[in-house]
Amino acid sequence: MELSLFLAKLLGVYLLIIAADMLFRKSELEKAVKDFASSKGLLLLSGSSSLFVGLAIIFAHPVYAKSWQGLVTLLGYLLVVRGMMRFAFPSLVQKKISGIFHKRYWIIFFAFLIVGFYLAYMGFTSSKY
Repeated sequence: MELSLFLAKLLGVYLLIIAADMLFRKSELEKAVKDFASSKGLLLLSGSSSLFVGLAIIFAHPVYAKSWQGLVTLLGYLLVVRGMMRFAFPSLVQKKISGIFHKRYWIIFFAFLIVGFYLAYMGFTSSKY
């Protein structure tokens, strides 16, 4: 349970910070994502990081429940998929990432905000026992 609380706090606060950044720096972030997508080296590096963090979450926190704890594990799996996509298909990711980020900017923002708030709330208000 302590690991679940820690990961919920960590992921929740991280997503809230990213959502706040997205809210206040939209045009800068869109340019940064376009620059990021143009570099296969950065895609491979970020894919490696995503894969590493995702696997760490999956191995350390194998909770498969319809709860906030299951959401933490699901985020681990999503990170693994993202990492593998960036490794296996960097050219495809290069073509798609900028357009998807631009077209679905506010959907991504609200998803980060809602999931971040939910996980942070659960992490900081749930009892350890």
